[in-house]
Amino acid sequence: MTTRYKICICLLCYIAALSCTKKLNTNLVDPNGVGINELTGKDVFAQALAGTATDNIGFTINPPPAAATQNYDFATQWMGYWARTTSFAASGVQTQYETFTLNNSFADGAWQSLYHNISDYNFVIAHSTTSSILPGAARVMRSMMFQDLVDQFGNIPYTQACQPGVTIFPAYDSALSIYRDLIRQLDTAIVKLAASQSTPDDASDIMFKGSKSLWIAFANTIKLRILLRQVPNGDQNYVATEIANITQQGGGFLPAGQDASVNPGYQDAQQKQNPFWTCYGFQPNGGAPAQNYDYYIANSVMVNFLDSTEDPRLGYFYAKDPNGGYGGNFFGNSIAPVANLSSIGTGILQSPSMNALLFSAAQSFFMQSEVVQRGLMTGDYHALFRQGVEESFRYLRVTDAIAAADSFVNNSTNGMVNIAFSANPLQTILYQKWVAECELDGFEAYSDYRRTGFPFIAVPSYAVPGQPMPKRLLYPESEYTQNAVNVDAQNQQQSDIYTKLFWGR
Repeated sequence: MTTRYKICICLLCYIAALSCTKKLNTNLVDPNGVGINELTGKDVFAQALAGTATDNIGFTINPPPAAATQNYDFATQWMGYWARTTSFAASGVQTQYETFTLNNSFADGAWQSLYHNISDYNFVIAHSTTSSILPGAARVMRSMMFQDLVDQFGNIPYTQACQPGVTIFPAYDSALSIYRDLIRQLDTAIVKLAASQSTPDDASDIMFKGSKSLWIAFANTIKLRILLRQVPNGDQNYVATEIANITQQGGGFLPAGQDASVNPGYQDAQQKQNPFWTCYGFQPNGGAPAQNYDYYIANSVMVNFLDSTEDPRLGYFYAKDPNGGYGGNFFGNSIAPVANLSSIGTGILQSPSMNALLFSAAQSFFMQSEVVQRGLMTGDYHALFRQGVEESFRYLRVTDAIAAADSFVNNSTNGMVNIAFSANPLQTILYQKWVAECELDGFEAYSDYRRTGFPFIAVPSYAVPGQPMPKRLLYPESEYTQNAVNVDAQNQQQSDIYTKLFWGR
């Protein structure tokens, strides 16, 4: 039985369990039971979006053993945002993080969760009213999930994935061919979204509340991310043509003040908190901190950079230490316990009911700034860069955010802050994008690092000085036990963690 077959069964089991629960409650008082054959896309779409958020930014509420690698906190540490507190020694998966000794069980949770999520979106596409936004929106999300898989593993099952009626042993597709098809899938999604109408199914859209214009803008933003991955290490003529197609389509990108974030009704109650808050914040009703709140502290790489640029966001990314300053540790540095360390700040841990962020408007503007600066799209990359900084300040809830961001940029002569003083504008764009993603999207920062070499991190891990950061993850053990012929055909070796992806450097 392959992972994908298991995943599809998991979806059906989930639906069956949901159905059975409702049927048990079906009576004269509660006549709302829904049988499994009556479920449609609107019954699954909201939980699919919430599942994406949980996989990206937090553990499951009751995590299985594999959930320790179900999200991207490894990238959050690798990219200089977090480090292990000096009060704990590295063990288990954390040792793999810090010594770069990744094995085949490292990413099993992420692999299975992403394919499970893709199965949910497949269900929505196949079982939704064609006139609603759901088929197009689910296609956008499915494309985003497949890109995440490619960006971790390279070649993956794609055309045969999650199709147990076709095969339970899906073959692997090349990463480049998947990337090309994802652009086509997003084009199809945009056409379907443009033709959609407002229907009652919009109520299940816990991200954009049924706004097809925002879904189209988000589809274009994901397209731009796919294309930028291939700059400067891919087919530049292809990239230029597809970016021109986005401009011609006219739907734009995620606009100012509009993040791609979900909220199914998070609240300060057991098993109802925002998943990031659950994993890295506090227990309900002002309870004790989660273990990860104590375990992960500020990384000195980011603290030192923010301090060197006099960035007012420092106090929003990180909390003050007991001495009233900001203290951190370098990733992999096993020093004697230090009392004065900074934990996660209030700009990141905003509340247990906060939205779950999938993609920020700040990222959208920094990507636009980069593509304009590279000459692949017309516009003012200085202005787009400034909007990226402004959106970062807004998300963190900096007081008078836009004015504070403009003051920060205008009053600085540091070329890493004020792009007008930069000898390398591209570097400045990517560094400020890296700052904006601090503790919010370590995986995107990790992808930019593998693509461009920015930010420069002198010592990727103090546990193994001189050892470079891995360029990819290994295929999970479950594939070798359940889809052996096809994964064996990839002939992957342990050393392949240092084999670049097709878009890497």
